[in-house]
Amino acid sequence: MKVFKESGYMEQSAHFGWQDKDEALFGLREGYKESADRLLEIALKNGNNIKILDTFIFPIMFLYRHSIEISLKHIYQRAFGKIPDGGHDLLVLWDNVKKDVIDDMICSEEFLTQVKTYKNNFIKYSLDGIKLTEIRAMMKELQEANQRDKEVDPSVKQIDQNAEVWRYLMDNDDSLFFSYSHSVDYPQIKKSMGYIYKVLDFIYHIIDEYLSS
Repeated sequence: MKVFKESGYMEQSAHFGWQDKDEALFGLREGYKESADRLLEIALKNGNNIKILDTFIFPIMFLYRHSIEISLKHIYQRAFGKIPDGGHDLLVLWDNVKKDVIDDMICSEEFLTQVKTYKNNFIKYSLDGIKLTEIRAMMKELQEANQRDKEVDPSVKQIDQNAEVWRYLMDNDDSLFFSYSHSVDYPQIKKSMGYIYKVLDFIYHIIDEYLSS
């Protein structure tokens, strides 16, 4: 038996390898986000099933976290044609995007003056109303999900710089990332992750519009 096989049936087949880098990153972030949303809805529809509620949270959060990571890399890749430094560290990735894309491009009059030279119908986009410090704080919360455990037990690894917490639940020393009881609200997770994703998608849209002739 093989894992990968071409069946010839379009309605049951996935196709990949045809995408360029931009399309690949878009597909990744959309796929992770939509998969997380659907799993979350399944969990809510099975609210009387503790097994589903308490086990789906791990793939859901991993998928959401990865959709945010890929979104940040997608923005940077569109702006500079390369993936930013930072690996899986959301805060480093965000700080790179904030400085190099938001501050030095989207909010830079010098950059916008250059854009106006080749855009026939220039539209100036604004990030007014978006609290960028709040976005960073939410990413910090996401990356330090086991902060409470760290405060109670200093031996607990705190920072999820390598996207390990929701994938493995324990570090290389065989210590649990979560060693105390937690309770989180699924609808709030979907709302907050959706908000971050929407903001990052808007930032991508802005830089894509500015760089398109």
